[in-house]
Amino acid sequence: MKKMMMTLAAVLCCAMTTTVFTACGSDDDDNDNKKPVDAPTSGVMDCTLYTTDESLASFDYYVKYYDESGKIQSEKVVWSDQTNQQGKRTWTKKVVAKLPATLGILFEIKAKDGLDPNGQYILSRGYKIEFMSLTASGKTIDTYIPIAFDETSRNKAGTLEEMLEEKGRPLDIIYKYDVNGKGTGTSKWE
Repeated sequence: MKKMMMTLAAVLCCAMTTTVFTACGSDDDDNDNKKPVDAPTSGVMDCTLYTTDESLASFDYYVKYYDESGKIQSEKVVWSDQTNQQGKRTWTKKVVAKLPATLGILFEIKAKDGLDPNGQYILSRGYKIEFMSLTASGKTIDTYIPIAFDETSRNKAGTLEEMLEEKGRPLDIIYKYDVNGKGTGTSKWE
């Protein structure tokens, strides 16, 4: 009887061991490999610029920015006919580029031809901008939002050139994302 109990215990032990090893098989590893990978795909710049009709009478506004293919584009700003809640004209630009991506914008203001350099003028300028990187499914990987800016200035008589030298580049930023969608920091246009 003792021999039979020992044999039964050994058979039971083998059956339990087989069950445990079968449950911990490689099926679990296959399920991990079948999960879809949400790969980093794009960097995005979303920018809005602001000004007033009064400033548009005296100044021209220009932008340079990196487009979807990483090339620098330059253009004179064409302001929206609609005004925002603060009564300001807006211009928007959204750029979506493949990773790794260089995104950025340079916003410049120049006096209109024939403007009296000794006169006094109202210079209104502002912006809000956001940089982000996204996965293939649209999930955000990284976000960088510089502090929004909105300012109106009046120069003293005879100081138009100085005012434009000091305040004529309200937005000057380049932001880069690596292949994994991680931001690598800011710089200025050269």
